[in-house]
Amino acid sequence: MTALQMALTFQAVLFGVTLVRRSFGAGGLLASGAVLGLTDVDALTISMARNASAGLPVALAAQAIAVGVLVNCVMKAGIATALGAKPFRRVASGAVTAMAMAIGVALAVL
Repeated sequence: MTALQMALTFQAVLFGVTLVRRSFGAGGLLASGAVLGLTDVDALTISMARNASAGLPVALAAQAIAVGVLVNCVMKAGIATALGAKPFRRVASGAVTAMAMAIGVALAVL
């Protein structure tokens, strides 16, 4: 049952991202990357790979994935800070924040 739910979720994401891309263009694609990054980036990555093979510029697909990973890092740093025990909080939130900063710099430069 869990596998079926995951497959249905992936299909919904694939359909939704394609719809957003057609309706809102690059801005909508980046926004959907950010929204999907709040939970998981697997479906986002598969969706971007599929859209790239269907004509989406690879650079835009990579940028949407990077935005999703950035949001995911920020979310995880927040969870680690809010819920983690003190030793875990310090290490985990610091490491994940550093990763988010590196991704943010890369997105700003590129």
